[in-house]
Amino acid sequence: MLATIGITGMLAGCSDTDDNANSDVPDPDTPVSEFLVDHPVDEPKAFSSSHLCGVCSMAVTDYSDRNAQLAHENGDGMMFCSPGCLFAYYGVPDQFGAPESDIVGAWVTDFETGSLVDGFDAVYVLEHDEHRTDDPMGLDPRVYVDMDDARKYIGQYDDLDEDDTVALSEVGEDIARMYRGDRLL
Repeated sequence: MLATIGITGMLAGCSDTDDNANSDVPDPDTPVSEFLVDHPVDEPKAFSSSHLCGVCSMAVTDYSDRNAQLAHENGDGMMFCSPGCLFAYYGVPDQFGAPESDIVGAWVTDFETGSLVDGFDAVYVLEHDEHRTDDPMGLDPRVYVDMDDARKYIGQYDDLDEDDTVALSEVGEDIARMYRGDRLL
């Protein structure tokens, strides 16, 4: 009997009445992801306690020394608790409900100064050793606005060198998986 009710319910949901004839067509006024926020695009948006990370759902204001954000050309923005979550979204945006609009702005928190800096100008050290970090999500790249600061960090460890630095534009699925592989399909 439950199978009959389940099938009947599924078929009822598929009926083509005037009330739901276009139910499969997304409403253009509805955000693609529940985590998208209105964003000014050309400058960072103030972080709010209501903002949740678009990758892991953690409150972004809980990690003010790590948070990041980006903006799409259409004015949609996404907030992140950490640069690793930013990498996941940037590297594989379709897995996080990204709009079909170019990413035109990014801001990340510099590990040296604690300031929010332009994410496209920043240098990212691809840290890969969890034992020397205390990151909220396990492991994050290190963000520096100044290459000299990145070199100082690299110089502390024998297993890192300048080949372990990237620009945001170089982040793809392979790098995203280094940091949030458990959040990707």
